[in-house]
Amino acid sequence: MNKNWMLLFGLLLLTMACNLELALPGQPTQPAEIGLATPTRRVAASPSPQSALTTPISAPKPTRSPTPTPVPVPSRTPVTPTEVLPTLPAGKVILIEYFDKYGGDAPWMPPDAYIGRHLPRLVIYTDGQLIWRDDAGALWESSMSKDAMCTLVGGLQKFGFFKVEGDGMLAADDPIYEKIPAERQNDTGFVNFLLVVNGNPAKWVIIYRPFVDSLVRPVKSAWELLNSFKPSDVQPYEPELYVMWIEAQQKLARSYGAGQDLQPADWPRDLPKLNKLLGNQDAVQVPLDSPEVDSLLGYYDPSPGVKLFKEGQDRYSVILRPLLPHEELDNLSPVPQAAQRFVLPFKCPK
Repeated sequence: MNKNWMLLFGLLLLTMACNLELALPGQPTQPAEIGLATPTRRVAASPSPQSALTTPISAPKPTRSPTPTPVPVPSRTPVTPTEVLPTLPAGKVILIEYFDKYGGDAPWMPPDAYIGRHLPRLVIYTDGQLIWRDDAGALWESSMSKDAMCTLVGGLQKFGFFKVEGDGMLAADDPIYEKIPAERQNDTGFVNFLLVVNGNPAKWVIIYRPFVDSLVRPVKSAWELLNSFKPSDVQPYEPELYVMWIEAQQKLARSYGAGQDLQPADWPRDLPKLNKLLGNQDAVQVPLDSPEVDSLLGYYDPSPGVKLFKEGQDRYSVILRPLLPHEELDNLSPVPQAAQRFVLPFKCPK
C-alpha cells in the first residue's frame, strides 16, 4: 500500500510540473493527458517580412555641409552691337540733294510744284546720274563716276560736315551757327538752303539765308562746295515724262510771269483741245510723254515754265513741267525731311 501511495504521489507531482510548463510563455506545451497523444516539438515561427519593415530604425544624424566659398565671376566686356544698315531702297535713289531756294513767306499754292518751286539745284543719284539747274531755271544732265562720287562724299567728311552737331532746326540757337550778329537774328521772311546727303554717313541740314556768314566752318565749307557746284559735259535734260497744269483764263500766267503783254499763242492742233482737257474743272493735271510734248517745247524756254494759249476766244494758262527721275505725278517737288541711311551700291576707299 505504501508503494501504491508513493506511485500516486509521483504521478501527481509530474502532472503539476506539466501544467506549470504550459503556463510559461515561449515554452513548448506537453499534452495534458499522458498516453492520449504523442508529444510533438513546436517549431518556432520565423518572423514575417512585415515585422522587419515595421521595426523602428533610428534616423541618422544630419551632417553639416561646409559653407560654400563664392567663386569669382569674371567681368564681361561690354559688346557694342554692330549697326545693320538697310539695303538700298527701291527705285531711283538720291545720294546728294541741294536746294538753293526752300521755304519763304509766300504760302504754298498747288501750281507751285508745277512751276518748279522747291525744285532742287542739284541732284546726284547713286547710279551716277546728275541733274543740275542753272540760274535761268533750265535743267541739265550729266553723270558722275563712282570715284567722283567717292571724292565728293570724302571731301564732305574731311570738312567734318558729318560730325557737326545740329541740323539748323533750332534757328539762331542751333549748333551749326556761331556768333550771329544781333541785327541779323530778327530777320524773317527769307528762304533757306537745304543740304541732304544720304547713305553712310548721312546728314540733313537746313540753313537760314541771313545766317550763312555765321555757319561753323565744316557746314559752311559743305555749303560753299554744293552751292558753287557746276558739272562738266552737260546736255539738256530729257525726261521720260512731262506734266501740264491747265487753268482757264490768264490769271495763272500773269501770276507766274508769262510776259507783260501776255500775248497768247495758238494751241498746237496735234494735241487734244484744251477745253476738252479742262472740261468743267477749274484746273487739271495732264501727263505727257516725250513724243507728245515735242510740239510744245518751242514755247517754253526754259522748262518748267508757263505760257498763255488760245482756242478761239478762250484763253488758257498752261504750265509745262519735266519730271525728275525720282518724282511721281502725285508727289512733285518732294522735299526730304531727314537724311536716309543705307548701304551704298559702291564702296569708297577709306
